[in-house]
Amino acid sequence: MTDTASVDRFLAQCLRSLRASDPAGWDIADSAEWHDVWLRIEYHGIALLLHNNSAHLTDWPSALIDRIAEEARLIALWEATHHKLVSAAVRKLAEERVTSVILKGTALAYSLHAEPATRRRGDTDLLVCPGTLEHTREVLTELGWERRVEPHGLYFQEGWTHEAAGFFVHSIDLHWKPVDRPTLHEVLPLELVFEGKLPLPKFDDAAFRPNTATMILHAVINQKWHAEHGYFAEDGRVTSQRRLIWSIDFDLMVRAMSEDEWAVLADHCIAEGIAPLVAEALVGMSSDLGTPLPPIVESRLKKAKLAPDLKAYFSEHDTLAQFKLDLSHTKGAGSKAKLLLSRAFPPRRHLVERYPETQGWPTLALQGRMLLETAARFMRQGHSR
Repeated sequence: MTDTASVDRFLAQCLRSLRASDPAGWDIADSAEWHDVWLRIEYHGIALLLHNNSAHLTDWPSALIDRIAEEARLIALWEATHHKLVSAAVRKLAEERVTSVILKGTALAYSLHAEPATRRRGDTDLLVCPGTLEHTREVLTELGWERRVEPHGLYFQEGWTHEAAGFFVHSIDLHWKPVDRPTLHEVLPLELVFEGKLPLPKFDDAAFRPNTATMILHAVINQKWHAEHGYFAEDGRVTSQRRLIWSIDFDLMVRAMSEDEWAVLADHCIAEGIAPLVAEALVGMSSDLGTPLPPIVESRLKKAKLAPDLKAYFSEHDTLAQFKLDLSHTKGAGSKAKLLLSRAFPPRRHLVERYPETQGWPTLALQGRMLLETAARFMRQGHSR
């Protein structure tokens, strides 16, 4: 088994070389198995980038080059069918006077990446205002999208799927807050995204994306959350500090920012107590790709203080402790009550998955068991202080 860290360093160096139009030779230990390298290429989401530069991959095993080419063909087909379905949805929403903003990977793919398909991803994140949520659901249903059954614990987003010619099942993650967790709502508020939105004509004439500074902030939150808590892939939950495709995203965003935009971003991040996490993400990207960082990272972002609640939230792996922080950041009695009810009374499906030995129990009994366990955990946490 090839050492994963060594493979990751090798792939990062390859990307540095290829982006400088230099050859990227098979400069890795003789004992390295090409399939182990392929697994990391797949994880990092860089197969199409490598394929597009295959002439520079000198001395790479032919079996690996063939596997990369096969994946590249699938990625290109996925991109074409995904774009067709999602752009139709965005266009129909606009016709119905519903403004939507494309977030994360798809926004980056169609704004800063030279070829959209090189930004490997599994879905499109779409943000709408809460007041248009029901109408958005109606439009998606009319277009053949189906609401996905989500795991319990999501508050401000839901999944929708659509089959494309029996080959791919495409997904939209529909959001009515830019980030799902109330603790982060002030860091990345809905108004910041909508007021600063920019056209995304490469995707569709009706499409919008956040401005680049907001995309940096969103990417920092997304990467930090995945680093601490992982994300779901085909092989289950995966955790990692960085993926190389994310580093490329940051590289492109850093290069696209003006001095004035950096100043505005720094002011916001320092005020909201997230500046050190932004600096951490950018320094990590620079270590991967060698990208020069703007002076403001060192002079302001690194030196700022991390808000205590953000520090606790990202490092806390106990879901009850996270929920307590989310509840404290939720504004209004009605919203707090809704959050509490969502936590206290999960759907039967979630409860049976949690307690598989109790499938014959009535739902009320299952909910009672979970409430008792949650109350006991709450008391233990109180006594431990």
